[in-house]
Amino acid sequence: MALTKVTETVLLAIVSTASNGVTNGAALDVSTYYGADIRIRMGRGTGTAFTTSPIARVQVTYKTSPTVNDWSTVAECQPAVGATLASQAVSGTVNAGQATVLLAAGTNFAAGDYVFFHNGTLGNSEWGRVLSVSSATLTMEENLAFAQTGATARDQSEEYHLTLDLTAVQKLRVVIDANASGQACIFEAGLGAVTAL
Repeated sequence: MALTKVTETVLLAIVSTASNGVTNGAALDVSTYYGADIRIRMGRGTGTAFTTSPIARVQVTYKTSPTVNDWSTVAECQPAVGATLASQAVSGTVNAGQATVLLAAGTNFAAGDYVFFHNGTLGNSEWGRVLSVSSATLTMEENLAFAQTGATARDQSEEYHLTLDLTAVQKLRVVIDANASGQACIFEAGLGAVTAL
């Protein structure tokens, strides 16, 4: 039997979950998938540390029409509470396709930071790794995908990678639990999968 790769599929579109809120992602039909690699990314919605870290739960069901009682948690991802967060407004014009970002200040940013650019249009927000910092200018490892003029850059973002066996699974979803987090959190999830030819 030949296998076919499924290109990246959205498992959880980028979403902001308020403190004490819960976001139940839509159920994705994976009945024809044998396995999947899942990427989950977290960005901070404010420059303040979490009171209690939010949790991203990966859940599966073996039913085609599940009820609330039919979901099982197979993995959890929980970021650090955070301390001494860097959070600065983008200064000036930052276009898509450029790697340098001028901020109001470079305080607490460092090379290697995984940064979230919180855009006023949430769907244009993005993550990137800092290559270097010079005063208030971040040079990113790769060019930005979206214009980030007016965005806010925050460090201490996190990315998680999971590999799941889906041979017995009908549907898959991600649930964001921000109970007692004290701050908004922003998550997105996508997957690549293997299916039969």
